[in-house]
Amino acid sequence: MKHDCDHIPLAPRRYPFFYGWFIVALSAFGFLMSTPGQTYGVSPFTDALIEALGLTRVQLSLAYMIGTIGSALCLTYAGRAYDRFGARVVGPAASLLLGVVLLFLSQCDRMVDRVTATLGLASGHVVGFVTILLLFFALRFSGQGVLTMVSNNMRVKWFDRHRGFVTGLSGMVIAPAFSATPAVFHALVEAVGWRGAWIRLALLVGGLFTVIAALFFRDNPEDCGLRPDGPLADKSWGRPKPPAGGQRQYTLAEARRTYRFWVFALGIALFGFYVTGMSFHAASIFESAGMERNRGYMIFLYASIVSVALRPIVGWLSDRIPLKFLMMALMVGICMSTLGLRILAEGLSMWMVIAGNGIAGATLGTLGSITWPNFFGREHLGAISGFNMSITVFASAIGPWLFSQCLAHTDTYSLALLGTTALAAALLLLATRADDFTARSS
Repeated sequence: MKHDCDHIPLAPRRYPFFYGWFIVALSAFGFLMSTPGQTYGVSPFTDALIEALGLTRVQLSLAYMIGTIGSALCLTYAGRAYDRFGARVVGPAASLLLGVVLLFLSQCDRMVDRVTATLGLASGHVVGFVTILLLFFALRFSGQGVLTMVSNNMRVKWFDRHRGFVTGLSGMVIAPAFSATPAVFHALVEAVGWRGAWIRLALLVGGLFTVIAALFFRDNPEDCGLRPDGPLADKSWGRPKPPAGGQRQYTLAEARRTYRFWVFALGIALFGFYVTGMSFHAASIFESAGMERNRGYMIFLYASIVSVALRPIVGWLSDRIPLKFLMMALMVGICMSTLGLRILAEGLSMWMVIAGNGIAGATLGTLGSITWPNFFGREHLGAISGFNMSITVFASAIGPWLFSQCLAHTDTYSLALLGTTALAAALLLLATRADDFTARSS
């Protein structure tokens, strides 16, 4: 949808450089601002929530699951809204909503106490469960869902021929930031308390970033009098030129009828299932392995180093080889990480987790961005990516709950990890037949 105010505060074509590079930076910033709504960002607050609300770990995981599933059901509609209104409208709205939700989270226990007293209830457990469920719904919808989707889709619309390469460069910032989130947020909670941490994050996301998004987000280059890739449009860097005639623009219904869609959608969703289940219960997993929390959280940081090193290579490869090979690498990374986590210790197994998470993170970051426009075009990108995100968010919703159930019934996370390994191995085999389309828009 073309906006008449795209020239405010300055028309993109008047910048002394290709505005797409500014979009890449804004997209990365948007991803970083979504971290309070990601499981990585929620994990450092889980123990505080359990204590403040008087809930068990299983109850909190159940609330997280239901709230996340509820948000997943709405993301396809959010994607359609993105197709209609564009990044400059939907992005700031999602950022503002996320900021408001974080403010409510900082006061959630006080809200529960007030409602409990007003209703004259003897216990606030039910009120606490319902309250945190609703807040988790809004948090996951605005943060993990809409803001992430907008930031990603906006970037891939501004690049076509070098989409994978640019995604790899962007991932060099996003990957370490995401991996460092648990440690950074944990330090923030230690410094100012969980309530103060959420208030500060609310002001950053809902205040500063909302203004930035409203001023500088742009949906696509054509509406701004530019073309995808800008000066790089005619430079192949060894990549074969797409055939003439452009690319077929698939609707969501047409995309869902293809084999490739489901292999890639389920593969990406499996990573969401695993990484949320692992990171949500990270403190418990590390402690059960005899590791200190701070030392355990460093695994995410070390994995980000591996991911950062691989991101530009994966991005470069994605413009030149069938994407099914990257999907296969993603499944291999998941298998390495889950097998290493089952025997987590100070030796080789810890490095298996680090290497596996790094490989999976590098390939997932690229696949999650370029798969849908590469396969199905940009015209219905919001609806297609929104539906895929619904699947991913649903998987990420049940991850923490199933991991908690596994611990509650077996006193270990081994069964959940073995199940994840088996699913990754199956999808690895299915991906061998998920050949890419041969055409992409020129």
